[in-house]
This record gives sequence, structure tokens and C-alpha cells, in this order.
Amino acid sequence: MSQRIKFWLVALNLALLGVWAFSVLPQLLRDQAPAGLLQWRDALVVLSGIFTFAWMSAAMLLSLRLAWLESRLGGLDKLYHLHKWLGIGAGLLVFVHWMIELLPKSMVDAGWLQVPAQDDDGGGEEGFWTELADGLGEWMAYPMLALVVLALIKRFSYGHFRFTHKLMSLIFLLGIYHGLMLLPGHLWWQPAGWLVAVFAAVGGGAALYALAGRIGQRQRYPATIENWRQTAGGVLQIECHVATTWPGHRAGQFLLATFERQEGAHPFSIATDWRGGGATKSLMLTVKPLGDYTGQLADRLKPGQNIVLEGPYGAFTFDADHKAQTAATAAPQIWIAGGIGVAPFLARLDALANKGAGHGQDIHFFYSIPDASHCPAQLADLCQAAGVQLHCRHTQSEGLQPFSAIGEHLRADTSVWFCGPADWGRALGKALKAAGLPARRYHRELFEFR
Repeated sequence: MSQRIKFWLVALNLALLGVWAFSVLPQLLRDQAPAGLLQWRDALVVLSGIFTFAWMSAAMLLSLRLAWLESRLGGLDKLYHLHKWLGIGAGLLVFVHWMIELLPKSMVDAGWLQVPAQDDDGGGEEGFWTELADGLGEWMAYPMLALVVLALIKRFSYGHFRFTHKLMSLIFLLGIYHGLMLLPGHLWWQPAGWLVAVFAAVGGGAALYALAGRIGQRQRYPATIENWRQTAGGVLQIECHVATTWPGHRAGQFLLATFERQEGAHPFSIATDWRGGGATKSLMLTVKPLGDYTGQLADRLKPGQNIVLEGPYGAFTFDADHKAQTAATAAPQIWIAGGIGVAPFLARLDALANKGAGHGQDIHFFYSIPDASHCPAQLADLCQAAGVQLHCRHTQSEGLQPFSAIGEHLRADTSVWFCGPADWGRALGKALKAAGLPARRYHRELFEFR
């Protein structure tokens, strides 16, 4: 997660805490008698509820794949990475909210805790709709926590994941009803109440949009499968003919492809540059068999099969630090990939090869694969045509790529682009930071949406 995103998350949470303190604490401290246990419990229930509303509303908004949000967060991969952690955080907050509400009452009922008379809830009878909202809160906690856990289990099939994840929107709508009905009346005239109303409107609107199946609808385009082949390493390469409405893509971007409606859209890298002005309007997708569906995809494809492409997405486009630079002044780059992570680099190589090797940019490409059979057949030729220095390493016989080999090519203005295993990416980031590379010059594709 980028430092910018961490900063705004911390700022948001501090703001929420400040709004709660401004709206709730004066009520607790107003009387001369100190507030009792259940009064503090009620205040903390409100606090945890506001945090839960905020985090779930933000997660719902991010799930819409809005272009203006994607561009500001550094690509859809970063957006979904944040969405994932907001969802996990919201699940934990739901549990905390539930426990703050439940445990004191349970301890009093069990006789483990004595509550002074003034701490008695003491209110009048609750109406039917308020009681319903109260009961829904507890029963929503169970499926909410279960769905968060299921979303993190990678063995849980993608098709089932999509269905269960969609239930989150319905649960959140019920959560809105729970929160609006049970928020203390006096808080509607305070900033805390205004915030809850905003979160309910934004998150509720996003949830309804998702349930209607409209996410990504404006960025869907028809295409047909021309041919496909499977490499010795098991990677499936699918060539697609795209409709004239396809807006084009930049080297390094990816898309969501739907081959079968019941399975839904999967993210795939685009391994070719876009040259829509030519006679051939096609692009190449790369698929690694990581699950049941992708493992069987080669047997399901048919020539001329109609598919749907959604996108393009992503900001891994090799130009973040080099705006307004000419070829003669382009800063050097280091590319690092592992396995299927080569796909965005293939697209960039295709673009550079089309320009010719005289583009004037110093680029070193470090590619790690188990053995020679996993290397794309055209990689060496593409690197030569693009003027990129290839450093290919076979990990089964040579071991992991040492950082020293990469570090010797670092310069003050170098940017590093990485697409590969998550653990390697994190370790590489730490090594580059220790070597003095500014964080803004390390670009990492986070191609894990679950």
C-alpha cells in the first residue's frame, strides 16, 4: 500500500475519531455525576458503528471500478488492494461493534457485573422497527464475518467467491437500516449524524448499483477468439479480435474477460501493444492455470467464440516518472518479472520493438523462470528488437535472482518496474529502499484481487 493511501487512511480515521468526540463526549461529560458503564458502552457502540459505516461505504464505493478513483489510486490493482483491506477492516470492526454491545449485557445478565441504578437503560418500550433493526444487527454479524473469511480462502472457487461477495451488498443495505434506526436521535443534529447519513447515501447507492449488475457495464466491449496456444510452461495465450469500439490500451494494462456468463469476468494481462490504426485489431491475453476454471479453459475455447472484454485497467504503463520527456532524455528503467508476470513487459517490448531499438532508453530486464521451457519463445527476439538487455535466470538450476545483480544497474534517476510473486515484490521493495531508491520510483503490479 502506497504511503499516500496510508496517509489518507490515517487522516480519515483521525477525523472520524474527532467527529465522534465532538458529538458524543460533551453529552457524557455534561452531568456532574460521572457517566456509568452502560453510557460509555453506548458511546463506544456509536464510535465503532461510525467506523464500520465509513470503512464499508469506502469498500462499496471502490468496488464500482470508477475510472476517476482508479487513476487517483494508481490503477485498478491498487484500488482492489485497498478494497480488500477495507473489507477485512470492516469485518473486524463489525466484530468489535458486536462485542461492545453484547458483552456488558451478557456479563450483567450472568451476574458477573453489577450496574448502578443510574446505568440502567431505562428507556421506554422499543417500537417494532427498532427491535427489528436491533435483531438484524446481531444476525448480520454472522454472515458478514463468514463472507470475509471465505473471500480470503483462495481454494474457494472464483465463481462461488463472486456470488458470495455480491451478498456483501445486501448485508450492507441491512446494515444501513440497522444503523439509521439505532443511532441516538440527538446525534442527527451533530456532525456524527451527518457523517452517518453521507456514508449511508454513498455506500447504499454503491450497493444498489452492484446488485443491479451495472459495475463495469460502460467499459464492456464484444470480441471474438481467433486462436490460442499453450506453452510448454502451461501458460495459455489467447488471441482476440476486438470490436471497433474498443478504446485501445497502453502497454502494461490488463482487462477483465468473460468467456462464459455463469463464470463471470476474470482479470488477464494483455501481452501485446495496441496498434488500432493497422489492419489487425487484435490483442493477446495470457492465462496461467491457477485454479479449476483457468486450468480447464483451453479445453473450453472455440474458434470464433464470442467473449466480452472490460477495460482497459491499470497504471503499470512504464511512464509514471517520465512525463514530458523526449526519447533522448528518457530515464533508465529496470524491469523485474517472475513467471506469468512477464505479460505486461511483453506488451511494452512489443511497443518498443515497433519504434525500433534506437529509442534511447537504457532498460535492463531481469526475468526469473524455473527453466528454459517456461520462457516465451519470442522474448529474446523482442528484447533485441526493442533494445532491451535481457537477464534471464533459471531458478531450478541457478537459484533466486540476487539483488546485487539488480542493484549494480541502479542510478539516481532509475525507476524499477516489478510484476511477480507478492513475497518477492515486498522483499524487493525493502531492498530497493535500503539501496536509496525513492518509493515513488518502485512500481509494483498487485495482480492479486483476492
